[in-house]
Amino acid sequence: MMAANGDRSLPLVWVVDSAYTGERHARIGLAERLGCGYEIIPLPDTDTAAYQHRLKQKYARTNTALPLLIITGTGEETTAEIADLRPLFGNRLFTVYLASILPEQHHPRLHEYDLIASPQLTGKNTVTLLGVPHPLSEQNLAAASAKHAAYFLALARPITVLLIGGNTRYCTGFTEDHAQRLARRIAPIAARQGGSLIITNSRRTPPEPLLALLVELARFQPRFFDWQHTSLDFYHAILAYADLFIVTGDSLSMCSEAAFTGKPILVDLSPEATEYCHREIVGRLVDYGAARPITDEFDYWTYAPIDSTQLAASAVKDRLQKQFGAAAAL
Repeated sequence: MMAANGDRSLPLVWVVDSAYTGERHARIGLAERLGCGYEIIPLPDTDTAAYQHRLKQKYARTNTALPLLIITGTGEETTAEIADLRPLFGNRLFTVYLASILPEQHHPRLHEYDLIASPQLTGKNTVTLLGVPHPLSEQNLAAASAKHAAYFLALARPITVLLIGGNTRYCTGFTEDHAQRLARRIAPIAARQGGSLIITNSRRTPPEPLLALLVELARFQPRFFDWQHTSLDFYHAILAYADLFIVTGDSLSMCSEAAFTGKPILVDLSPEATEYCHREIVGRLVDYGAARPITDEFDYWTYAPIDSTQLAASAVKDRLQKQFGAAAAL
């Protein structure tokens, strides 16, 4: 997950860590698309002075003539702590804030960041995304597809992939009852599709509702892969070989990863299991034509794949070039 910055003419890239898987993967995905290597730095802690001192020493041990790019974002509330780093690095610092979901009342210091990438915001120093950044690329999808070809090519087609999120900090409606009702909505689709059904979950999927869903869909003999025991490259292979996605709308990461493949997406936007902001952001994927609300009557459709990560990376490269010139050429 960490790469060295081999070409010292390129900017240093530091990724602020996060305990939230989607946020961490979004930051890493952007860093990887920049193509100049990156290092993961810890979250700020309660000792602000010590944290700043450690980062200042770290920068001094490299090449202090280089621009320093720090990628952070939503997840743990560290907006002010990262903004406070600017005096340490002066005009060598460029800060990027990846905003997957923002509260209606934005942090008063958000405007201090050099670039904000968000599916919700527009305006100065902001790149507006469809979906959110993620670690997928054509290269890692192709590599995963080749590595796991023997398994997936043996499956009956079409392959329907169910990506399950779960409860969020502000919405706990993914209950056993909801999971059973969701499974009953999915069952006619699975029956109509035939082929193979693959199910995978996420860090936020509660065990009891997950079991209820799997029991309800057991007659389709689904292949279930628990995220805790599934390698990242196998998950990428699942995405690469899918013919149809069914995704819970609480997971912007899963919806955005599915949209990157260009495959049709049926999405669950049930009000009891999604926040308003999820329905708003995923609703734009519906408006774009990548996703449709779950229905058992549909024909396969196509759309141009959505690459929110590349859009964010292109904006970063452009603004780094404008601010630092050749020293930040990517």
